[in-house]
This record gives sequence, C-alpha cells and structure tokens, in this order.
Amino acid sequence: MLAGHFGVAGIVKAWRPGIPMAALLVATQLTDLVTLPLAAAGVETLEPAEPGLTGYGSLLITAEYSHSLSVNVLLAVLVGGLVHYFLRDRWGRDAGLVVGGVMLSHWLLDLLVHRPDLPFLPGNAGDLPLLGFGLWETPVAAAAVEGALVLAGVVLYTWRTLRDQPGRGRAWGYSAGIALLLVGSFVFDLLG
Repeated sequence: MLAGHFGVAGIVKAWRPGIPMAALLVATQLTDLVTLPLAAAGVETLEPAEPGLTGYGSLLITAEYSHSLSVNVLLAVLVGGLVHYFLRDRWGRDAGLVVGGVMLSHWLLDLLVHRPDLPFLPGNAGDLPLLGFGLWETPVAAAAVEGALVLAGVVLYTWRTLRDQPGRGRAWGYSAGIALLLVGSFVFDLLG
C-alpha cells in the first residue's frame, strides 16, 4: 500500500500546509524505510505468499521488528517529539502530533490490508497473536481503498495548493508532481 500511505500525506498536507510535503511523505513511509535495512540484513523477509504468486498484495511480509505496534508507537512518539522540539516554531505548535500521527497511520493502514503478520511487540515477543485484517486477500477491495486514498490526496492537495499559491504556474507544477508521484506509486502497487 505504498500509494495509499502517500495519499495520506496529500490529505494531511491539504489540512496542514505549513508542514513540508517531504516530511509528510517520509513520515508515511518510515516504517517501510526501517524494514529495508532489516530485510537486507536477513532479519526481516518479503516473500511471495504462495509460490508463483505475483502482483498486488502478493507478498508475505515477515517484519516482526519494523512493523510491530510497539515499535511504531515508539517511532511516532520519537519523531513527533523531535518535530515538536526542533520545528514547532516553523511548522506549528501541534506539528509534532500531526507528523507522529501520520507516521503511525502507516501501521493502521497496514493493519487493514496485511494478512495476520503484524506483531504487538518486536520479534513477536510473548508469542501474542499476529494482527492483520487481510484486505489484500481481496485485491479489488484493497485497490479500491488505496485508490480512494490516492484520489483524496491528489484532489485535496491540488485544491489547497491552487487556492493558496499566488503564482498559479508554480502551484500547478507542484500539484502535477505530487499527482504523478501518488498515481505512479498506485500503478506500481497494482502491478506488483
């Protein structure tokens, strides 16, 4: 759900234009950015859910550290705290809460689409039940949810940017760039 996470950044940017889009995009993907080095080290894995299965939602993700609820809450508090401490005067008094919330939205969206593979604690300590509602098992429904997030992100971001930018040419450029990023990542997700 790469594109759906990016869609959240567009939605939040429309609501909070003082927070840079780059910060929101990184916040929506921080969980997956933590996964990459762990996967490269062999600590976490991304494999086809079934042999030969490809395309949308086809991966079985074993990310028991980067995708645990407790790690994501901790990262959201840490990122939110850093933004609050260092950037509240530039981005707004509640920017830390907003950016931390955007960061945590990644886990909540993953909860919706992932098969039960999301642990409460890192490494699935305590062997608690794994979470995930498995919307990926119904690719059309998962694509509809993700597409709705992308569409909302593009429309709201474009509306806000064009409304607030006196130099309309530059505003169209920003909006077109964000729209291409969101739609392109959605196509990438669909093609797997």
